[in-house]
Amino acid sequence: MKNLLYLKRYVKMHPNNRMGWYLLGKEYEADGQMGKANYCYNKAGDVYEAFEHSKVPADILKDYEAKLMEMAEKRDHKIRRWRRSLFALLLLFLIMLRSVDAPHATDDPLADHLASQPTKSPTQVASQKQPKETFKGYSVPLSFTAEASGIHSNASLLAVSKYMQQQLFQTAPQVASVLGMEKQDDWLIWKDNMPVLYTMAATKQPGQIDLQSYDPEACKCKPGELERYTNESAAWVQQQEQWIVMQTAITNYITAKGNLPAQINQLDAPFPGNWLAGSSDTMNSTFTALKKWQSRPGQSTGDSENTRGDKAFSSTLGNHPYFTKPLEVIVDREKHRLAIVSGSIILRNYEVGLGGSKTPEGTFRVSIKVINPNSKSKGEFGSRGMQLSDTNYAIHGTNDPDSVGKDESLGCVRMDQADVEELFDMIPLGTKVTIASNVLPGDPAIPTVRFKTNRTQDQTDPSRHYHWLN
Repeated sequence: MKNLLYLKRYVKMHPNNRMGWYLLGKEYEADGQMGKANYCYNKAGDVYEAFEHSKVPADILKDYEAKLMEMAEKRDHKIRRWRRSLFALLLLFLIMLRSVDAPHATDDPLADHLASQPTKSPTQVASQKQPKETFKGYSVPLSFTAEASGIHSNASLLAVSKYMQQQLFQTAPQVASVLGMEKQDDWLIWKDNMPVLYTMAATKQPGQIDLQSYDPEACKCKPGELERYTNESAAWVQQQEQWIVMQTAITNYITAKGNLPAQINQLDAPFPGNWLAGSSDTMNSTFTALKKWQSRPGQSTGDSENTRGDKAFSSTLGNHPYFTKPLEVIVDREKHRLAIVSGSIILRNYEVGLGGSKTPEGTFRVSIKVINPNSKSKGEFGSRGMQLSDTNYAIHGTNDPDSVGKDESLGCVRMDQADVEELFDMIPLGTKVTIASNVLPGDPAIPTVRFKTNRTQDQTDPSRHYHWLN
């Protein structure tokens, strides 16, 4: 059993080592788990064929396996030693931490820098057509993360720990700003105007940070004092949405094709290969970094490598993309809601029209994404259609907007035009769709500025007239 655990860890860290997969298969076979053994043998490929037909002596295989075990044990010992050292360092930092209950302009180490920069009102930010390209390299004075509002225990400790780790690796920003997400039921709500809960900043004293609260319930501060962060936080929110769309497209492409896309044009290809509805300057410039991030097996947001991170991700505390789970769609039959989620975070929550019991519960995948499924934007399926697996059900627009919020369809999911067009741009081909009941909050979650990509490829399908169960 010990060998089985070590081999599982080894192939997780070295997924291309076919001998490792072969040895893991032998362990599963010895344990009577032939289904898992055959999976490992398939991953082993020609190594399995060679060793099974060449009758390699068992002692040679045991010797090779022993060496793998020794390597895995040394790595585990090194990780445990590093974690103990980091925990001791974290305790030391926390002991030396200087907390400031209420912020003042003179206490903010970034105040002079930001005061000299031009600012825009929230209205001006909302009117921008494209997200502002704010973050380049490691030299940013400000980074962001987000957590649940009103929770200042585990989540806050994690944010402080990340900032301290970045200080250790000399990649910490001057100020890290923590945005607050509202909690509804078991969900956290992602918005384009999330308030700042607190900031962390380095001090002149080594080993100390300023932790400044901006939560009205925890300090006596005026909301206007944080207006200078509005532009940067709005740009960061838009940036993270573009990244998770690209991350999901890469993940879905790997699942379908078995390999990473070499170029971004393999993702925003014409119909039917339109994994992405389009792209943006941010998505194009970080494609290589996101592809590298997505290729890491069992990636963690807390290890030392990710804390050193990639310069492309320096806008986010921890130097990695904020969202780590791919986008999914959840449809609630009882509440007539459709949400775009990543893990426990809701990025969008729209009102939709359904068909009551005619709308089937279950799990599907977006198998087709098509613009103008009726060859026109004002047909019965509206301007966008997304078919659910190989069925006659789809998520689409409608020429009967009064039916949204009601049970008047034959089973499909109907959406207002603005909502379905944003959904089309946000969810890549292959996105998981779950239809259930009483699983989403009833309050809508729609941003001031809609998510929109630059579409250059043809995503119509003139060869087919769709007949979904509208």
